[in-house]
Amino acid sequence: MKRLVAVSVIMILLLTSCTFNIGSNDPEAKNWELIVKSAEKSMVTIAIEHTNPLVSEWFKGDYSKYMKANYDIDVTIIEQSILKTMDKLVGDKAGEVTFGDIDIILIENEGFKNAYNRGLLYGPFSDKLPNVKQNLDMRSLNMTSREGIKTNGYSVPYSRSQLSFIYNQDVFYETPTNFSDLIQLIKQNKNRFTYPDPRVTKEGEAFIFSILSEYIDFEDFLLENFDRVAFGEAITPGIDRLIELKPYLFENGTKYPQTIRALDDLFINGALMMSLSMQYNYVTDKLREYEYPENASTFIIPTGVATYDEIAAIAFNSPNKSGAMVALDALLSPAMQASKYNPRVWGSLPVYDAGVVPSTSLEGFTAMRLRSTTVGFNAFMNAVMPQFSPEMRAVVLERWEKDVLSSTDE
Repeated sequence: MKRLVAVSVIMILLLTSCTFNIGSNDPEAKNWELIVKSAEKSMVTIAIEHTNPLVSEWFKGDYSKYMKANYDIDVTIIEQSILKTMDKLVGDKAGEVTFGDIDIILIENEGFKNAYNRGLLYGPFSDKLPNVKQNLDMRSLNMTSREGIKTNGYSVPYSRSQLSFIYNQDVFYETPTNFSDLIQLIKQNKNRFTYPDPRVTKEGEAFIFSILSEYIDFEDFLLENFDRVAFGEAITPGIDRLIELKPYLFENGTKYPQTIRALDDLFINGALMMSLSMQYNYVTDKLREYEYPENASTFIIPTGVATYDEIAAIAFNSPNKSGAMVALDALLSPAMQASKYNPRVWGSLPVYDAGVVPSTSLEGFTAMRLRSTTVGFNAFMNAVMPQFSPEMRAVVLERWEKDVLSSTDE
């Protein structure tokens, strides 16, 4: 019954202008108060599939406790493949099931475009969430686009990872501040750098994405009507740069490590001066385990590094849409973004935007004590790049294999 009341309230709020006299005089604030009130003592079900087991543990632990303590909402986690979740929603849609079993869908990689185009999602809702309006840039491409289509307010980012560079300060101390300087450093230390195969590793993919991004106007290719030919032309200068770099790579660029572990081993034994990671605290963890050289540290390129956001959406037939919105707003709260940022808990970067988020929302991050071998969250926030769509990725990898991998020295 509680779920039916919550659904009724949310539909009224989204379709009409509410003038109830509760608390704030701001109509939007009043509406949100009603949404929060209607979600009390309810249950929110979240469908999760993730490659990192710490994610489910965090949702079942810190996040669920936070929701219960602050909103009296019970969180239920369903661990199943995104394919199974989508199949269930497709069946519900065909059977005209008004109230389903799932409220929130977490999407680590792909799935939004298919779900959105098939009418499996509820929205728009993102502009209703106070923490979105306060801490995120609602006009940024990572907010307005996903998988090459407009999100139209049907999703929110909740977790982020970005590329970082690992280096040995015994080899060089001053770190490059742009990719031109990085390439010059690589040329000065011939055969002491490489990147893993971008076709099979996210780190390798992220490296070439970071190089190519300087030549791309993302807005031209992320907001629907992807032009494969135009994109291919746009990335050609970046592809040429990778070809130029190839003879300076380890083994003259004839072989690329097939795993990040293989790349790491080359760094650890001194064959390489750098490694790569998508985990911001990776070096500190490796130093703690005595696996890395004692003077290993981390840097990023301030002008921008490849960025990957994970997103959350609401099922079209969520039985508790108000509870789902409250749950997602809580997920974007400073308390929860800082909680998952803790490397001992999860180690996920915040999805906040540097030009928008107030300093008060960052207090939990600044209070967290991390070693100097870890790049700070502020540096990562300032180096966010738009995320490549699957279509863009396919073209990049095809060109890399055809033009870079197959190229030979003249």
